[in-house]
Order: sequence, then C-alpha cells, then structure tokens
Amino acid sequence: MATLLATPPETPHHEDGLADEDTPFIFDAWYVVCLSDEIEAGKPVARRLLGINVVLYRTASGAVVAMRDRCPHRSFPLSASAIEGDDIVCGYHGIRYGPDGACKAVPTQKHAPKVMRVQTYAVRETAPMVWIWLGDPGRAATTALPPCEWATRAHGWALSAGSMTLHSNYVFLHENLLDLSHLSFLHKKTFGTPDYAAAPFSTDIGEDRIVVRRTVAPTRLPPLYADPLDIHGDAARIVTSTYHSPGLSVSAVVLQNLELPEGERTDHHIRTAQLLTPIDRDHVLYHFVIARDFVKDDAQTSETIHAGIKAAFVEDCFALENIARNRREDEAPFVERSITSDKAGVMLRRRLRSEALAERG
Repeated sequence: MATLLATPPETPHHEDGLADEDTPFIFDAWYVVCLSDEIEAGKPVARRLLGINVVLYRTASGAVVAMRDRCPHRSFPLSASAIEGDDIVCGYHGIRYGPDGACKAVPTQKHAPKVMRVQTYAVRETAPMVWIWLGDPGRAATTALPPCEWATRAHGWALSAGSMTLHSNYVFLHENLLDLSHLSFLHKKTFGTPDYAAAPFSTDIGEDRIVVRRTVAPTRLPPLYADPLDIHGDAARIVTSTYHSPGLSVSAVVLQNLELPEGERTDHHIRTAQLLTPIDRDHVLYHFVIARDFVKDDAQTSETIHAGIKAAFVEDCFALENIARNRREDEAPFVERSITSDKAGVMLRRRLRSEALAERG
C-alpha cells in the first residue's frame, strides 16, 4: 500500500530522474506522422505532433510534403486550404506556397516576398509508414530511420496497420510496451496467459536499445495464435520487447509447437512495430504495424489477428488513461515505487529524460 507523506516530495509522482509527462519532448528523432493510405492526392492532412501543428499533402508525383500548418500571413491553417499541382494555396487570402515552403504568389501584389516562407520538415515514406523529423534539419539527413524494415510492404510478410489516440503521455506507453509482465492480468481476456508473468526473463541495456526477453514454455497459446497455427498442445512463446527510439518500440514473438520432435519444429514469427508520436504532454498518437510470416495469404487470419491485438491495445489504453487521470487529479503527495521487473522501464525513462534535457542544452 502506498504511504502518504506529510510534506510533498520534490518529485511529486515518481522516483528521481525518471521521465514523465513534464519531461520535454525529444525533437531530434524520427516519428511516424501517419500511415501512407491516410494521405490522398489533392487532400491536405492535419496532424499535431510534439505540440506543433503540421499539414501533409502529396505532390503530383506522389511525394509527401510536410510543413507547418500555419500560413505566415495571418496564421490560417493550410490544412483547410487547397492543393493545386505541387503547391498549397491558403484558403484565406489565396497566397501560394511551393513544396519547399517558399511563397510563390500573392494575389494582391506583383512580387512574392522572400521572407514569407512556411517552415517545412523532412519526411521519409516506407509504406505503410510516413516518418517525420521535427528537430534540427541538418541531423535528419544523417540519421537513419528506426529499424523495422520487416514492417514495410516491400518485406513480403503479411501486414496490417492501424492507429489510435491515447489520453496519456507517450513515456508511459513506452514503459508499458517494454515490460509485458502485465499480460497475465490486464490482457487475460485477449492474448495473456496465467503463466506469462512468472516466466523467466532477461534484460539487456544497450547504447542504442533496451531489450527484455521472456520465454514461456511449456505453455498453451491463446486462441489468437493457436487457431491459425493449429497448435493446441504444449508450445513455446518467446517474446522480445525492444525500445529502439522515442518513436519506436517492437514486440517480436516466436511461436513453436513443442509436441513435435525438436528437429521438426518451425519458428513462427509475429512482430508489431509500435510507433509512438507525442501529440502534446497529455496525448499520444499510437500507430502500429503487425507483421507475420505464417498463413500469409489468408485475409480472415489477418483480420482476426489484427482485431485481437488491437483489442489488447484497447486494454492498454484503459490502463494508461486511468493512470494518467489519477496523476492529473489526485493532488495528495504520492511517490510511485518500482519492483524488480521494472528495471528495463526505469532505464528507459532515465534515458528519455537524459536525452530530452541534453537536447535542450
């Protein structure tokens, strides 16, 4: 049971040095701004990311353009404006901007002022994902995208993608995705099993990633996995959860039929790219891409697995939004305490805080 303190602690919610909803955003990183199918020809798309309003559209060649969703003239949202060829034309006074953000024409005068320019942002499209860089433009060109090539259409695995918005800070969603000991409890109606939380696990803290590996064996797979693979007896479920960057965590699952002789067992893979983009301190845009290498051509299997995994994400949403509400509304002094399985999550939150503060100088 938590203990109420007589006087408020210096850090009101958590142990010292951990990122939380008050930690600044990390701008020098790639984030997924939207899914490829969400940007249609001739239709600007509005997004709010890291507290910045952004508009996206496609040029005549299909290339994605990202710029500040704010006309430099009188702050009219360019997402409420028109796309003409490669240009965007402000819906308030008709001022035209090219995909580089430069003003090309002002209807009320002969010359386009050079100082009138919309800020643009670097984008990269690896369908079904569109990535954006909101930080130092010079670093965007030299920074690789987070590693999830297997989640692209070019890789050849069966893919499905989706998104949701959570009323929670992105820090806590990253922590939730890294430590999956809650599967036995929060996800017992979807893909959790009673033996998951107590299964042995290891933690690896690297310079470019934080990894938690857990082997649950022998176990019985949840129907979501057991039915398409026809594995209804003893099985192995090997789960690797990896934090890669502020915009990407990955869940990689290997499933095996333990009732087959060891030399005849096949590794069946299913992975989820969990693509987190802060909207503001209290909301996060959560894209996800689910990829698998089994029963790849069966549409019904894709629909069933997508629905089941998304249902589990809704359970995460329930937990995190209620946690966020408690943190907002309960004003009595309170300090959260960590347990052994929190090692990776604590290191993650320390890293996010350190990187955020270092970026601010």
